[in-house]
Amino acid sequence: MRDASAPETSHAFFLVLFSPNLDDEVFLANEAQRQEYILNQDGIIYQGTENAILAQPWDFSQFEEDMVDICFILLALGEHSRREKDPAQRQSPVPVCRAAAAMLNCSEFRSLTEYEPGQHHNGTPPSKWLGSIPILRQWIASKFQPVHSGRCWVSAAVLCSVLRCLGIPTRVVTGFTWAHNTKGSLSVDEYYDEDGTLLTQEKSARVWTFHVWNECWMARSDLLPEYSGWQALDATCQEKSKGVSFCGPAPVRAIKEGDTQVDYDVCYFFAAINAKCHVWIHKADDTLKPAFGGTKYTGNNISTKSVGSERCEDITQNYKYPEGSLQEKKVLDKAYRKMKELETTSSMSSTQFIFFPTALEEPVNIFIHFQSSSLQLGQDMTLSIEVFNHTDREKATHLVAGIQALHYNGVPIAQLWKEEFHFNLHSNSVNNLKVSVPYTWFGKELGENHLLRLTAVLRDEDSSFMYLAQEEISISDSPLTIEFLENMVQYEPSTARISLQNPLMEPLEQCVIAVTGRGLIYRHRNYRLGSVQAKSTQELKIPFTPTRAGPRRLTARLTCLQLHNLKSYRTTNIAAA
Repeated sequence: MRDASAPETSHAFFLVLFSPNLDDEVFLANEAQRQEYILNQDGIIYQGTENAILAQPWDFSQFEEDMVDICFILLALGEHSRREKDPAQRQSPVPVCRAAAAMLNCSEFRSLTEYEPGQHHNGTPPSKWLGSIPILRQWIASKFQPVHSGRCWVSAAVLCSVLRCLGIPTRVVTGFTWAHNTKGSLSVDEYYDEDGTLLTQEKSARVWTFHVWNECWMARSDLLPEYSGWQALDATCQEKSKGVSFCGPAPVRAIKEGDTQVDYDVCYFFAAINAKCHVWIHKADDTLKPAFGGTKYTGNNISTKSVGSERCEDITQNYKYPEGSLQEKKVLDKAYRKMKELETTSSMSSTQFIFFPTALEEPVNIFIHFQSSSLQLGQDMTLSIEVFNHTDREKATHLVAGIQALHYNGVPIAQLWKEEFHFNLHSNSVNNLKVSVPYTWFGKELGENHLLRLTAVLRDEDSSFMYLAQEEISISDSPLTIEFLENMVQYEPSTARISLQNPLMEPLEQCVIAVTGRGLIYRHRNYRLGSVQAKSTQELKIPFTPTRAGPRRLTARLTCLQLHNLKSYRTTNIAAA
């Protein structure tokens, strides 16, 4: 992108916003971290559940030929939408990050639209994207029309590509059990009916199974020195930040210490990972009753790709002190005092929460045990539901166990299975109930993230107390495997083999495998396999000639009538010619 005032004979130009020099606000001292957070184009984004984290590949492509031009157009439009006219703002990473984040979902020229279930027929479902550059090129080609469609992980991945291209060290971060739309409150409610079916909540706070945002490394010259370092930036945040729909950059140190008064939006990040979730039973007479045992804690297993490897790194300690520690209690007390005036009194007033007994005070405890935190495709489910009676009296009980398909943002899709049980609980004893659920009962209506919520609701027939246990699991494995030949060399023809193993008891219909690999194959390829018979394997040979040396990743994505957007990837090393 050349300055219009430059003479026509000019053939070379430089665009420098940020560099790794010692005097730059985004200077990162560690060379391995600079390689990872600025130069690495092969990303991993974590999804799934807190107990079964799934790695999903992403191609950042921040060094593609047209990426710099795209980023500067996006930045200019972002500044225009925020009415920033001072070019000097670009010398600070804070306004640059905010302008780039604004462009993803809240400007009139926004590059992505938020995905709504059932409304992506004119666009691409979020889980189908494999990288940032097709999204940005489509946005440019359409003359800045929003690309359909994105979710939090898509927005975070695209923003990571843009900021790395501009020279700002950036990484993608996933937090599990995220309190969404709390408006700064440290509590959030979930509502179930008497059979344990999660009820849809329109435009209210809810707990997401996971949420994805960014961290950017920078010195904060606008704040105290201790707030320099990693900054949380959420391009798809639910809160309003000074008139636009994103949050940050908020110092991660301030989030951990509960300094909720610090710009930008520390209070919202703090609430999202520290709120307690209380569960209510919506009874048939339209009254609400607290469910014992249903309290959930947010902000678990905060994860990012580790430096120089494809290993998942847990960075929860950067955001929170250990659960139950004295430091955590002090931070929560401090933050609560500062945020008290921001508390809303929407669905349930905070005074009602004092009636929740602790686990030790509960006369009955109920737990769901599952053989694993994840389930294999086609695998039947075996549940163990344990009910403890801590009293000296026998109890007549009614229990309903169920399975729901769930979107990652806590919105239920469908009730897939439900069964009722009646039994007497002997005094001071435990009742262990084992239930088997065939895959065919729950495998046909999985959402794009393949998440299931298991619930068990127990009613004490004498006291009418309600008890709830819940567990989330993901159907995690991919039926695709990728194999390379050994000793591959740059510019020499080679072959990759992709195997599709059908794990189901029925044929996979209309199978399409999409393959991409920067430096390995030219552009995106689609291979149509038709039908793959039940419990059989079909192989696909991919001819390619690697054009770039070094570590190279091949990514494959399967789509068929029964299964959607299951991905697999493998990295190999290409020797230089």
